[in-house]
Formats: sequence, C-alpha cells, structure tokens
Amino acid sequence: MTASLGALLPFLLPGLVMIVAGMVLLGLRGAIRDIVILAAPLAVLALIWGLPDGAAGGIHWLGYELVPFRSDALSRLFGTIFSLMAFAGGLFALRQERLAEVPVAFMYAGSAIGVVFAGDLITVFVFWEVMAVCSTVVIWMAGAGARGAGQRYIVMHLFGGVVLMAGIAGHIADTGSIAFGPMLADTPAHWLILAGFLLNAGSWPVSAWLPDAYPKASWSGTVFLSAFTTKTAVFVLLRGFPGEEVLIWVGMVMVFYGIIYAILENDMRRILAYSIVNQIGFILVAIGIGSEMALNGAAAHAFIHIIYKGLLLMAAGSVMYVAGRTKCTELGGLFRTMPLTTACAIVGALAMSAMPLTSGFVTKSMISDSAKLDG
Repeated sequence: MTASLGALLPFLLPGLVMIVAGMVLLGLRGAIRDIVILAAPLAVLALIWGLPDGAAGGIHWLGYELVPFRSDALSRLFGTIFSLMAFAGGLFALRQERLAEVPVAFMYAGSAIGVVFAGDLITVFVFWEVMAVCSTVVIWMAGAGARGAGQRYIVMHLFGGVVLMAGIAGHIADTGSIAFGPMLADTPAHWLILAGFLLNAGSWPVSAWLPDAYPKASWSGTVFLSAFTTKTAVFVLLRGFPGEEVLIWVGMVMVFYGIIYAILENDMRRILAYSIVNQIGFILVAIGIGSEMALNGAAAHAFIHIIYKGLLLMAAGSVMYVAGRTKCTELGGLFRTMPLTTACAIVGALAMSAMPLTSGFVTKSMISDSAKLDG
C-alpha cells in the first residue's frame, strides 16, 4: 500500500465506516434517513472492492502491532455478502417503527465486517465483542417479550468472549504473536480459541441459544441476526482451523440436531432458526475435511446460505407483519393473498433443499463430493 493510503486506512476500514453510518442514522429521520440506510452498505461494498489486497498495521499496543485491515479473497467474499445483506435488511426494515433498530443493526453488520478484515487476534476480539453487544440490542428492540431471550443470549456470548480471550492470551504467551492465521487444536490455548469460535457458530452442545433468541426479535431484526454472527464464526474457523478433524464430528451432530428439532417445531421462525444450525453443520463438516474443494464449498455455501436464509426470513417476517402470526398451524391459503411472498419462500426453500439448478445444489454438491473424495 502507498504511504498515503496507509495513513488514511484507519478512517477507511469498511467495518468502522458501517459502524459510523449506524451512529449517524440514530440522528436522522425522514427521506434522508432512508437514503442513508440504502446508500451506506453500498458505499461500504464499493470500499471493500476499492481497497487493495494486503495488510496494513501501524497501531502499536502493549508492544504489539495491530493489523486492523487485511484483505484477501476470503475476507472480500464475506465482506461482500455482509454488505449486501446489510443493504437487503435495511431495505426490508424501512417501515420498521422502532427507528433505532436499523442503526444498531448496521453497527452489528459493521462489527462483523471488522472481524473478517482483521489481521490480528486482538482486533478480531474487539469487533467480536461489539458484535455480541449490538446483536443483543437488536433482539431487545422487539420489546418486553424479547427481554429474557436477550439476557440469555448476551450471557452466553459474553461467556464465549471470556473463553476466546483466555485462548488468545494463552496463544500470545505461547508464541509471542497476535497474528491471526491457521492454527492447530494442539494446545489448551488453541482449544479455547476453537471453543470460543464454535459457540458463535451455534455448535452443539450449546446450540440452544440460537433458536431461543432469534425468533424473539422483530419481524425485521431476525433477518439481520441470521446473516452475521454464525457466518462470522464460519469465517474465523475457515481462517483459523481449516482441516481440524473435530469439526467434522461437531458438524455432523449439528446437521441432525438442527433438522430433527426443525421437524418437531410449529413456529415458522423457530423452524428457520433450527435450520440455521443444520446448515452451519454442513459447513463445519466441510471445514473439518479441509481439502481445497471442501473449503471452497464451505465458503460458497456460507455465502449463498446468507442469501436464501435471508429470503426465507423476509418471507416469514412479511407474514408476521401482515398476519401477526408465526405458527404454521394458524396459517393457510397465504399464496392467494401474498403471492410474491409465497414465490420468494418457495425459491428459498428449494435452494436450502439443494434442488438441482439452485445455488444450494452446487455448494452442497461441492461439500458432499469433497467428503467422498477425501473420506
């Protein structure tokens, strides 16, 4: 990077730009607010694609040099889908009466983007914790009914943050480095880091926080929640633990856990929440396999999972907004009154089911083929 770009970079960090946009939105109303909601994620997307690949540091802390920005193909992929999902979620939430929800959701999205462009473990941890706090506030924005779920959510994620910080401290003590790159689960510190990452992925045996909290958010808040926390965990696992065999077994349990509980559910948003656990399980299996095809399949499936799960939750949110109900047994005939919503839900369901000619078919085929070739 040029010297001038290096000097400007602290002000151009994509994650910080999104967080600042969220803060600005807190003071805006009317048409200007709507314009900023739609323009800010697109500006961040342009910034992600405009900044060159490479790393930039220059921030010294306790004898270490922080690397707040490191861009490569993987971080750019996740930064792209996070920006697009912030735009789609903001568009969907334009009629949300709770005006603080979208600004906080943008801060949540910005912290997730901050993680994927972080080049050191300290920067990862800082954005990781901001993400936990902002996502909790998004849940609480739904009102009194979400208070308990939000409290359980924040307790679980703050505990995960403690575990992660303990692992990072141990890693620094063992190696003297804060660089974030591939590692093996061969020391207590690395096991703690892995556990902290897995908690945010909704992995078994602590998967219950996800279907407990996400359906309690508002009709628009759940869309934001589905996109960032678990997928940021997927990113750090791809970056930090590719080929770690234990992820295969954890992922397999998640696959069956998520689908069994989804079948037993009646609330459509809880069904979709359990299916997030199921789909993340597929991704963890691929990361655990660790071959080039498997890792590419994991990254691609995370990308398209955000799209079709967001589409399905927007459909569910639209039904909740119009009908005021979420239980499947209390709904019927909506294809007559909400044909566009029905069509979107069908497309999302087909992609999630890996129907041929859908994106889900391509990415799940990559994962299953890699399992067959490397099994």
